[in-house]
Amino acid sequence: MRILLFTGKGGVGKTTIAAATGIKTAQLGYKTLVMSTDPAHSLSDSFQRKLNPYPTEIMKNLHAMEVNVEFELERHWSSIKKYLEIFFKSQGIEDVIAEELAIFPGFDEFASLLNLLKFYRSGEYDVIILDCAPTGETLRLLSVPEVAKWYMRRFFGIERKILKIVKPVAEPLINVPLPPDDVLDKIRELYVELSNLKEIFESDFSSVRIVMNPEKIVIRESERAFTYLNLFGYNVDCVIVNKILPKGFLAEWRELQEKYLKEIEERFPVPIFKVEFKFTEIVGDMLFELADEIYGDRDPTEIFYRDKPIKILKEDSTTTMIVKTPFVSKEDLKLFKRGDELIIIAGQWKRIVTLPQSLALKEISGAKFNNGELKIIFEG
Repeated sequence: MRILLFTGKGGVGKTTIAAATGIKTAQLGYKTLVMSTDPAHSLSDSFQRKLNPYPTEIMKNLHAMEVNVEFELERHWSSIKKYLEIFFKSQGIEDVIAEELAIFPGFDEFASLLNLLKFYRSGEYDVIILDCAPTGETLRLLSVPEVAKWYMRRFFGIERKILKIVKPVAEPLINVPLPPDDVLDKIRELYVELSNLKEIFESDFSSVRIVMNPEKIVIRESERAFTYLNLFGYNVDCVIVNKILPKGFLAEWRELQEKYLKEIEERFPVPIFKVEFKFTEIVGDMLFELADEIYGDRDPTEIFYRDKPIKILKEDSTTTMIVKTPFVSKEDLKLFKRGDELIIIAGQWKRIVTLPQSLALKEISGAKFNNGELKIIFEG
């Protein structure tokens, strides 16, 4: 199986690129699912076909779907939604508003990830392509499995035990309905399922592909995304630069793009695919031509670049953890160890790494930063 995630700043053309990639893999005989995780869906516009919140056939070997939060809640998580509705109504909130509030923030990401997990486990598809929301939402989406894993490990069991003890006494006094066991079971199931996705995203068969335009603001946002993805252990196997003006057209703008193209090639240490600007919308049958332009004779399921963002090297009594942190300066990095947790802050990003026992028992004796790599030395 191959899992491909397409992300990038809003408007760069990632949905179109994801749809074209799906067409190419389907043509090569891979049974493919393209799934939109963006709440503002446009995948149906690209395929020129109405899509459902479950796989819809586009052509031979190709299905597509747009995740719908309401559909997922009613189908799989109705007990949680029902409890939230009761809770909000108990606080004097009107029925209609209570129903709206019951779709809690972030469930878009949960629903998308749970669908991915379901289709991964079924083995029904050879390739699953995620047309992700703009960069910020995608990074939030990718942080969910790690947060879920940390939360389940640290707090859920304790919270549940406390709730069981105080519920009979507290509920009549505070006049707020506390969650029953079936709701807690569903929440636990939700977090356990999400935490399982961390290993899938870090596996060799999963890759992130960043779509960008040769523009300064887009490049900077892509650099920040690249830093985050490396810090959290996700492999970026290529960059796709879209909307490159043809030579001889808008000379000054094209000259500026050439400057930014050179910068992209120098700064991103992964293969770069280039797509020329089109003077019409790329939808429907035009996706076939775009797929050939992007990949040519290459197979889109190929792993174009592989370098583990986190490595552990052992030498005598010393163990070194190497974490790739591109596009940050030494001044932006902070490092702490708390028990079996290693906290790395890289600019605006913070990651809590649960250390294996062999490292948790050691102390950090030093750290070095060079050429976008943070080397943390453990001894003891």
